[in-house]
Amino acid sequence: CRKNCILADEMGLGKTIQSITFLSEIFLMGIHGPFLIIAPLSTITNWEREFRTWTEMNAIVYHGSQISRQMIQQYEMVYRDAQVTDT
Repeated sequence: CRKNCILADEMGLGKTIQSITFLSEIFLMGIHGPFLIIAPLSTITNWEREFRTWTEMNAIVYHGSQISRQMIQQYEMVYRDAQVTDT
């Protein structure tokens, strides 16, 4: 289908956990991302905590100076499939 969407409604209705569970299921099906979540700065620590609580996925906060974001892109936002060998 490949359609993007925005999930929004009133606060406190479980969107964070629903979204994390959805991404976790996709991850377990073999699609390992990276996934990008855009959220207000005031909720970033909550998102990171819930990823640690509910999944085994690696959550990275993509924030900071241009240099720090470049470092994150270069060293953290990479998925290497163990089944694929370099030739």
